[in-house]
Formats: sequence, structure tokens, C-alpha cells
Amino acid sequence: MIKKNILYSLILLFVSLAGISKADSTFIGPSFYYTYGDYSKGRKSESFAFYNTLQLYNNLYLINHYENLSIQDRDWDYLQQAFLAGVIAEVVPFYFKFNYGHYKGDFTFLPFPFDASDYTNLYSLDLLYYADDFYFGSSYTHLNQIGYKKQIVDQFTLRLDKIFSYDFFASIKPSYTKLYDGRNLFSVALKMHYLVLPEVLLKAGGFVGERAYYFDTDLLTIFNQDDTQKYQIFIQTDLSFIKDFKFILNYQHTKFTSFEIDYFIAGMRAALFP
Repeated sequence: MIKKNILYSLILLFVSLAGISKADSTFIGPSFYYTYGDYSKGRKSESFAFYNTLQLYNNLYLINHYENLSIQDRDWDYLQQAFLAGVIAEVVPFYFKFNYGHYKGDFTFLPFPFDASDYTNLYSLDLLYYADDFYFGSSYTHLNQIGYKKQIVDQFTLRLDKIFSYDFFASIKPSYTKLYDGRNLFSVALKMHYLVLPEVLLKAGGFVGERAYYFDTDLLTIFNQDDTQKYQIFIQTDLSFIKDFKFILNYQHTKFTSFEIDYFIAGMRAALFP
């Protein structure tokens, strides 16, 4: 109830600050993704994810997300369900974003009949300022995990985005992460978008440095493995050959302290106007 009251209060605050008016038409943007993960240690993972953006007012949007993730190992199975709700408010030239996420994970250890669970609550707040084709921003994420392993994470991220032209965009995001177990981690992420054709958008990037339990406030995804993540590279193409529909193909490779993962992602995103 407290979490719901906090979210509701933030929505009212954004509405009052912006003088937001009701939208002429309601925008609904659902998307679906399937992810297959191939681990260097022989593990396999599958994820089915749903996202939706709902426009309530001209400058106010609600976000919700659900994911079902399963990982199979020789010695254990893991099932995680993720629930996330967020709000985005535009008070031009400022942009605010608040997210709350809850993650429930269940381990089944083999061949012994032993089960364990973990529960994670996540809160994140973003602030962006737009000026002359630049976005300047910062974000703070707090994560609290209890159960099978206790962990508390505070993540601070700065960002500088630049729109160079209609065809080209780039973003750089330095990040600092402080963990309950004493780790202090630094990383820098880079992302670029290039519009090859009106129907074909290419995206590429990654990060170098170190991070753990990293939450991406743009993609609303989390790498909640306990190992320290060392680097990541990705390439993605967004195809929009059908009006109001995009098809997404993504490959990414990431290395942690003791293993590596190749992810293969396929998705579809729609823009609906009732």
C-alpha cells in the first residue's frame, strides 16, 4: 500500500507541475520479447517479457512490465518472475521517470529436494534536461534483495545524449555502483543509433569497467547475477516495414567474473491509437 501511495503521489506531483492536459487520443505501446541465453558454463536460459506504455495525458505516461525467466543448470533450476511499474512525465525541457520493480526468484537444487527463494525490490529515479539537441541527465537506483542471498545496491549514473542529425544519435553513461558486500564498481556505457533506411534502424554499443546488479533505466532490464560484470557488447536492428509495428533482432555478448553469456533476442513493438 505504501508503494502504491508513493507512485500515486508522484503522478499527482508531475501533473500539477506540468499543467498536464488530457491527451487528445490515448497512445498504447505494447511490446513482446523472447530471449535465449547461452552460458559458457553450460547453462541455458529463456525469457518471455511483456512491456506496455500507456499515455494518460499529453505529457504523462505509465509503464508496466512482466517477465518470466528460467535458467537451467546441471545442479539447479531457477525461475524468476519480474513485475515493474513506472511513470514518465515531461515538463519541457525536463523529463522525469520513476520505476518500481519486484523480482521473485525460486531455486530448485538437484538432485536433492532442496528449494530456496530470493525477493528483490528496486526503485529508480531519472531526471533529464534537454537543450540544443543535447540531453543531460542523472539517475539513482536502489536495490534490496533478501532471501537466499542478502544484497543492497546503490547505483548512480550520469548521461550525456547527443542528437547529431535525423539519422544519428549517441549516448554515453558513466556509472558508479556500491554494494552491501563492499564492492565499489565503476563503468562507462556507450550506445549509438544510425538510421540506415526509413525502415531500418541499427543500434550498437556496450560498456567497459565493472558493474553488478545493473539496472538499465532505458530498457528496464536488470543483470541481477551476483558476479561482477566485466564488459558487454551488443548490436540490434529495428525493422519497421509495417506501419505502427517494429520487429527487433538483438545479439549481445557479456562477460562476468567466472562466465560469459551470449543472448539472442527477438521482439515486436506496436503503436496503437484507439
